[in-house]
Amino acid sequence: MDIDRVRYFCVLAKTGSITKASEVLKISQPALSKAMKRLESETGLQLTEREGRGLVLTEAGQMFLQDVEPLLHSWLNLGSLRNGLRQPSEADFFRVGSFEVFTTYFLNVLFKGFPSRSLVLQEFLPGQLEQAISQNRTDVGITYVPIPTSKVVFKEVTKIVMGVFGSKTFLFKQGDPPFVVPLAPLEGTPSKVVGLDGWPDHQFPRRYEYRVTLMQSAIEICSQGLALAYLPEFVVALYNQKAASKYQLVQYPCAISEKQRRQSVYIVHRQGEKEGPEIRAVARALRSLA
Repeated sequence: MDIDRVRYFCVLAKTGSITKASEVLKISQPALSKAMKRLESETGLQLTEREGRGLVLTEAGQMFLQDVEPLLHSWLNLGSLRNGLRQPSEADFFRVGSFEVFTTYFLNVLFKGFPSRSLVLQEFLPGQLEQAISQNRTDVGITYVPIPTSKVVFKEVTKIVMGVFGSKTFLFKQGDPPFVVPLAPLEGTPSKVVGLDGWPDHQFPRRYEYRVTLMQSAIEICSQGLALAYLPEFVVALYNQKAASKYQLVQYPCAISEKQRRQSVYIVHRQGEKEGPEIRAVARALRSLA
């Protein structure tokens, strides 16, 4: 069995995405897919299966990962051991999963109070996040769109305020103003909210002018005066600190009440797991955003 294919599989298992894994490994997606098929042929196991746009481990894949990871780390550490050095083991890392709202603009807050243990940041959509936690592919999650999942519990730690934002130069006189909205719809949420930004479209329909995958793309569209977006106030405040004056965003009137614009933020972890210093550090950092 080729050690590189085992290494590719471990990276793929952690990222849950052919695209992200190929970027980390710096190989092409077709080459990675071919390597995974070869590994499945060698082992006689189906290791992964598709879930939405991502990949999840099958039961056989989870067992295979548990067996090969220690062996892989031992192999990779051989060179360092010869030089009196040691590469970090999986136990040295604490994995935090969330989506772009927190992984992009929350980092400087999180790093200030995080324990010395090495940190791994993973990005998931709601639903994928809960699955990653239940399958032990990440240690703790951060979300404001909880998707009920077995073996996973949610703890509300704070609330963030949302608002409608756009450029100072945004001008729109007739009809409903254009919005830029998340491309990925939500599935499995107990509320009627279907968008990743948490806007209640069932109550206040919007005019969708642009659809984007990344919140950063939405902010760029807004900064050019092309549309409005429903964004967390803390994100806009952090963005404005670095943006030139002409590109800064300002808040616009919103049909949603102030109470309804306060979104609960949850820490997500596996059922029965105790809160260690890392989870407490994440909770403290989140509370500082309020």
